[in-house]
Amino acid sequence: DIEQSRFDLQGLRWSWLAFGSEGRYEQTISTDQDNGLIFDDAAPDAVRTRLLPFAQAVNRALDACGFPLCRGNIMAGNPQWCLSLEEWQGRFDQWIANTDPQALLNAVIFFDFRHLHGDESLPQRLRGHLSDAASGNRRFQRQLAQYALETKPPLGLISDFVTDDDGDARSTIDLKKSGARLFTDAARVLALASGVSHTNTVQRLRQAGAALNMPQGEID
Repeated sequence: DIEQSRFDLQGLRWSWLAFGSEGRYEQTISTDQDNGLIFDDAAPDAVRTRLLPFAQAVNRALDACGFPLCRGNIMAGNPQWCLSLEEWQGRFDQWIANTDPQALLNAVIFFDFRHLHGDESLPQRLRGHLSDAASGNRRFQRQLAQYALETKPPLGLISDFVTDDDGDARSTIDLKKSGARLFTDAARVLALASGVSHTNTVQRLRQAGAALNMPQGEID
């Protein structure tokens, strides 16, 4: 709201989106920014021109508050991620149809989106579009499942832990990469396959598990 008051956004319909861990309500104390903007379809280039200075100001303000700028530039101030509803729908359709590994990585990051501020109806419409496209595409679901299975628990053969073996992280375990990801990736597959709209891992497992008739003990 502070930055919004400094820009002329009168008449624009837009929503600030969070992606990745923030989109899943699972941000930790050590995190950077992953965000974007979605806006109404009318005259996208003109709307984007008005929104980008505002988005870049918010990105800088968040950085000053302790949320570092994203090293991959996945931020609303990047024109690539300041898109109309129709443009976002097109991106999502491309990632679902594409078998390229980068498309799958983009899907993993961007499909965990949620509304933070603005017009909530826009991300709701995008979520509905994604749900329809992903739930009916078995090839894409299989790709996501294969991606999820790439992460192995950090366990050795005889009840010991497998730690990182080089660099500053030597003799440690990355709890996000080798712990949480085991569950977040699986929950994403189940949610997209069953049409669950929630992005939080626990809620995805609960809601998708029930929809897929999984035993309650297994869900727990």
